[in-house]
Amino acid sequence: LLGHEVDVINTVQFSNHTGYNAVRGDRFSASHVLDLFDGLQTNGLDAYTHLLTGYMGNSDNVRAVECIAQKLKHKFPQLTFVVDPVLGDDGALYVPRELIALYRDVLCPLATLVTPNQFEAELLTNTKITSLYTAKSACDELHRIGVPNVVITSAVLDSASGDHTLHLIGSELCLESGAKHQFAIAFPRLSGYYTGTGDLFAALLLAHYATLAPQFAALGALARACELATATLAGIMQATKLHQESTLVNVASNLPRGSRPNTMVRGFELRIIPSRHLITNPTPSFQSFSI
Repeated sequence: LLGHEVDVINTVQFSNHTGYNAVRGDRFSASHVLDLFDGLQTNGLDAYTHLLTGYMGNSDNVRAVECIAQKLKHKFPQLTFVVDPVLGDDGALYVPRELIALYRDVLCPLATLVTPNQFEAELLTNTKITSLYTAKSACDELHRIGVPNVVITSAVLDSASGDHTLHLIGSELCLESGAKHQFAIAFPRLSGYYTGTGDLFAALLLAHYATLAPQFAALGALARACELATATLAGIMQATKLHQESTLVNVASNLPRGSRPNTMVRGFELRIIPSRHLITNPTPSFQSFSI
């Protein structure tokens, strides 16, 4: 929809997303992932300019992605490598703890852009994020590791707005000059149980950044890409919330995974296809501001 050709290598094949009470399917091995990439290489189909990674699940898959990224960088040194470090959320890990160090020490130094949520950024930087100041410190630590562009996709900060407002915090660093632009976007927090918003945001952000980066001689492309991606995601989530309300299924608060009625979860399936106009023609309603 945004004008980019995409090839996909899955690390899992599930019957449904993990917000439901039961999931069937398989997690693929690193050898499976590498075999698929080898097929692309063998046929000369590996002329990629951008690479986006999401859920890995185990250390072997992290190492497989490291191998793929290095091969692609060897062929195309200007590769844009976006790492969505899927570790967990709301204080809970989804993956073995050993992956924290692997993401930090192996993939982050290879990355052009990383997109952790608040919990993941805290794990990667050993920084408790409670304010814009501590969020900036976490971004600076990721810069120190070697990542030029950082987006903390959503954070609950200590402020007068309480937990009704989320903040995106971004930081772009020019490795040549040392110039840096740090910014934030505030947007409302919607109640409900949404699955896949991080994946969707990372894909939207990369698509917009790929288009905008060549247009900016200096810093600024990342903030604009975040404004566009946030506009689309917020619109899709609002459409999803309205759809769920139309189902008349009761939504209880603070239900942990595994205890949410499937009829309720189904109502929160992201309304991506009905909202495709929000993807192709986003209207930024949340502006970035420098911090």
